[in-house]
Amino acid sequence: MTGWLLVWSNHFGSSFHFNDFPAIVSNLTAQHLSNTPRFFSDPRISSLSKDSADYRPLLSTWFAFDYQFLGGAKPFTFQAGNFAWFTAVLVVMFAFFRLLPGVNGLAAGFATMLFGLHPVVADTVNYALQRGVLMASFGVIAGMLIFVYWPWHLPQKLPLKLKRVPQHGFDEYLRHNYQSLEARYLRLLHLPLGMYLWPVIPALLCDASTAVFAPILVVYVTLFETKRNLRHTIPAVVLCSGYWIFQLVFTWNLHSVSPVPAVNYWFTEPWVVLRYMFRFLVPVHLSVDTDLAAFAHIWDPLAIAGCLGLAALIYVAVLAARSEKWRTTAFGIWWFLIALVPDAIVPHRVVEADWRMFLPFVGLALVVARAVSILIEMAVADRAALKTPSAGIPASVEASSSRMTIISVAGATVAVGLLSLLGWMTYERNADWQSESTLWQSTMQASPKNGRAVMYYGLTRQNDRDLLAPLNYMKTADALSPRDPLIEINFATAYARLGRIAEAEGEFRRATTDGLSYAPAWSSYGQWLLNQNRIDDAFAKATQAVALDSYDLAGRRVLMEVMGQKHQWAMLKQLAEETLRLFPNDPDGERSELVAQTGIDNLNKAASAAVAQPTVDNYLKLSVLYYETGRYEDCINAARAALKINPDLGEAYANIASAYHMMGKLDETIAALEEEVRINPNLRSAKSNLQIELAVKAKQHKNVN
Repeated sequence: MTGWLLVWSNHFGSSFHFNDFPAIVSNLTAQHLSNTPRFFSDPRISSLSKDSADYRPLLSTWFAFDYQFLGGAKPFTFQAGNFAWFTAVLVVMFAFFRLLPGVNGLAAGFATMLFGLHPVVADTVNYALQRGVLMASFGVIAGMLIFVYWPWHLPQKLPLKLKRVPQHGFDEYLRHNYQSLEARYLRLLHLPLGMYLWPVIPALLCDASTAVFAPILVVYVTLFETKRNLRHTIPAVVLCSGYWIFQLVFTWNLHSVSPVPAVNYWFTEPWVVLRYMFRFLVPVHLSVDTDLAAFAHIWDPLAIAGCLGLAALIYVAVLAARSEKWRTTAFGIWWFLIALVPDAIVPHRVVEADWRMFLPFVGLALVVARAVSILIEMAVADRAALKTPSAGIPASVEASSSRMTIISVAGATVAVGLLSLLGWMTYERNADWQSESTLWQSTMQASPKNGRAVMYYGLTRQNDRDLLAPLNYMKTADALSPRDPLIEINFATAYARLGRIAEAEGEFRRATTDGLSYAPAWSSYGQWLLNQNRIDDAFAKATQAVALDSYDLAGRRVLMEVMGQKHQWAMLKQLAEETLRLFPNDPDGERSELVAQTGIDNLNKAASAAVAQPTVDNYLKLSVLYYETGRYEDCINAARAALKINPDLGEAYANIASAYHMMGKLDETIAALEEEVRINPNLRSAKSNLQIELAVKAKQHKNVN
C-alpha cells in the first residue's frame, strides 16, 4: 500500500489538459450548482467546445460541486477527486475478483495491484475530464459485485442465535417468532429489488459507456450461474440498452462528422484491439493523441491481421468457457472485448485512445488473476504430493521440495519485480502529465506523425524568446495533418503574433474553407478581423459561427462587441439576453446587457426631452443618437423637426445627408449636402462630401450610358 501511494504521489501535481479547458476551466456553466437542472436537459452546456460536449449530467454536477465548494478550478481539487474514485474502483475490483470461481485472495490482490500500478491507467486518472470513465468503471464493477453477492453470499438463515435459556423478553420473543422472522428475512432477501442496478444508474449519468454492464452480466450468468438464468438480466438489458439509445439520439447533433469514414473506422478497430492487448503486456510509447490512421482498405495487411487476431481471441474465449478450470479466464476475455464495443461502434476523431482501455483492462486483469490462481493451485498441489512422514524422506523428495521452495521464492520475486517496474513506469507517466509542455512533448515522441500533438506543443512555446518557434511548430503540424481547421486556426494566430497580416488571413480563410461547418474557425476569424478593426467583416464571420453553433461563445462575444460599437442597442440587448439564457454567468453577456440598456435609456431620455422641450439642441442630439443606433428614418425626422425651428441649420442637413447616405439614397444625399453647402459655404467637409457624391452619380450615369 505504501509503495502504491508513493507511485501515485506525483499525480496530484498534474495540471489541466486537452478538453479540460472547454469543459471545466473556461466553462462558466459548469462552475455553478444552480445549473444542475440544465445539465439534465441540455447536454450542449457540458463544454464550450461542441466536439467535447456530451450527455453526462451527473458528472457535470460533480464538477460544479468541486468548483463551487472545493476551491474553484484548481487542478489539485479535480485530481484528488479522480484519485478517490480510482481508489474506489480498486476496492470493488478486488472484492469482485475474490468472489469469482477459482480466484483466491492472493491472485485477486496481485491482479488488482497490477491494474492499480499499470501506466496506461495513469492516462485516465490524470485526465480530469475522464472522471466519468472512473465513475462508469466503478458502477459496472460494483453492480457486478452486488449481483454476485446478493443474495446467495448472504446468510440464508436468520443471523440470530437462540439462547437455550431466555434471559429477557426479547429472547422469549425470538424463541416464539423465529420461524416467521426468518421467513420474512428470506422474503426480503430475495425480493426483486434490483439492488445491483443501484450503482449502475448514477454511473450511466456520468458516462454512457456504463451500458456495457448489461452484456457483461449476460456473459457472467451464462458462464457461472446455476440458480439464476438470463431472465434475471432483463432489467439490466432494458435499462442499459434503452439509455444507450436515448443518449445516442439525444446527442446526435452535438458531434461533427468524424473525419474518419465509418467503414474505415470499423475495420481498423480489430487491429486496435490487438494494440490494446499489447499495451497491457508492454505499456510503452503511450500517447494521449495517437497518430494511428484508419486503414484505407479492408484488405490492408494490418486490417486482415486485426480481424484474424480478434477471431482467434474470440475462439480462445469460447474454448476456455468449456473448461471449468479456465472459465473465469474466458469471462475476463469477454469483459475486455465487450467493454471496447461502445467506442468501436461510434466513430471518433481518432481510432484509439488510452482512456478507452481503462474498463477493458479490468477484464485482462481478471485473466491474470485466474492465471495466477492456477499457478498457485499447481504449486500447492505439488507441495501436498511431496508431503510424507518426517522419517525416511527419500533424497529425491527432499530435492523436489527444495525446488518448489526455490520456484515459489522466484515467483514471488518476479511478481514484486514486475509490480515495481510497472510502478516506476506509472510514476514516470504521471510526470508527463505535470504540464501541457511535458504532456505534448511526450506525445510528439510517441506519435511523431500526429500534427495536433505538434500544434499543442507549439502553443506551449508561445512565451519563448524565439518568437519564430511557435510558427515553425505550426508549419510542421500543418504538414503532418493537412486541412485540419484547428491547426490552421493556430497557424493563423502564430502569423498574427508576428504581425504578418496577409499570411494570417490566408490561414484563417483556409480554416473556414476546410472547416465549413466548424464554428470555431469562423469565430476565430471574426475575432481576428475585429482586432484589425474590420467590423463589418468580423460581424459576418461571427454571424456564420453562431449560425453553425448557437453555443459558440466566442462568436457571440464578437457580435456583441460589434453591436456595441455600432450603438445597435436593441439588437445588442436581445443578443445579450439570449447569451445569458445559454450562459447565465457570462460576464461579457452581463456587461453587454448593461451597456445596451444604458444606450436605450439615453435614447428614450433624449426622445422625452425633445417632446418636453422641443428645442434645436434637443432635436439635433436625438437625431445623432438615432443615427448611431442605425435608425436612419428617425434620424432624418428628428433633423427635420429641428429645421422647422431653424430652417438654416447646417448641422441638421449634415445629419440628413449622412442618414440618406447610409440608406443608399444618392439623390437625397446630394440634395441635403447642397443645402448644407448653401448654409455653410466655407465648410470644407461639406464641399468635399458633395463632390464625392456628385462624382459617384456621374460615374453611375456614365455606366448606364
